[in-house]
Amino acid sequence: MTLKQLKAFLILARTLNYANASNDLCISQSALSLSIKSLEEELGGKLFKRNTRRVEMTLEGESLIPFAKKLLANWEDMEKDVKQRFKLNRGILNIASMPFTTHAILPEAIHRFLKDHPNISFSIHDIPNEKIIENIQEGIFELGICFEPILNDQLEFKPLFHEDFLALVPNDHALAERTSVTWKELCSNPFITLQNPSIIRHIIEQKCYKNDLVLDLKVECHQISSLSHFVAYGMGVSAIPRHFQNFIDKEHNVLIEIEDGDVDMPVGLVYKKDFPMSNISAQFKNALCEYYSNINHIK
Repeated sequence: MTLKQLKAFLILARTLNYANASNDLCISQSALSLSIKSLEEELGGKLFKRNTRRVEMTLEGESLIPFAKKLLANWEDMEKDVKQRFKLNRGILNIASMPFTTHAILPEAIHRFLKDHPNISFSIHDIPNEKIIENIQEGIFELGICFEPILNDQLEFKPLFHEDFLALVPNDHALAERTSVTWKELCSNPFITLQNPSIIRHIIEQKCYKNDLVLDLKVECHQISSLSHFVAYGMGVSAIPRHFQNFIDKEHNVLIEIEDGDVDMPVGLVYKKDFPMSNISAQFKNALCEYYSNINHIK
């Protein structure tokens, strides 16, 4: 059963005249007869009774009308929806993002994108860096924002910016008056950081190991946004990605440069290699890459 057959059936059911129906369909009467005959053979019986004077519907034909109308309407709705998605007139874009990039870059990026595509909706999934890579590989998400993954022949990575770290201490801490600190000075204090698995936690532990220190972990949590609240109460110090600095409680905390800040980690878009991407995802990827390319060029 084809859409052409259903259209032919409904028009003939409305006109009950082969000449008029064939004119409406812009086909010959013989082509219309062949289409109806083929549909009847598929369904197993007559839909119309035809004689030299008139065309009448069988009971089976009349029973098919509401189903045919519904199928045709559903098809037209689907066709319209897909066309609008290709034109970016509607659709939902699911993005997997590290919590700190959700805070730091996505609000402005999405705001800019929605100016040109106001009917697009976004669903942001805040998950750890490692989980983003895993979910992209499994095809759960088309796009993710994360640190550059280790060489992976299944993934493509488009860097947006490079990330380093700032020290975060309470405003009454001994280091609070300093303009800069070393990793060793920072890691010699009780520490507040993210739970494992976390690439940020991994970097901090590496810095401790490099300076012959054991991380004195006082509080671990899931979101970077929570760190500053614990630091503000004097429970310890922390280190945060620079791009998150505008979301820190600066009334009770102080941000300090790290002198030996040799951390330089690309943050960008990750997606599956050689995997067809939806039009919405591709447009957002290109818009985000262009936006950061312009920013980096200005810098």
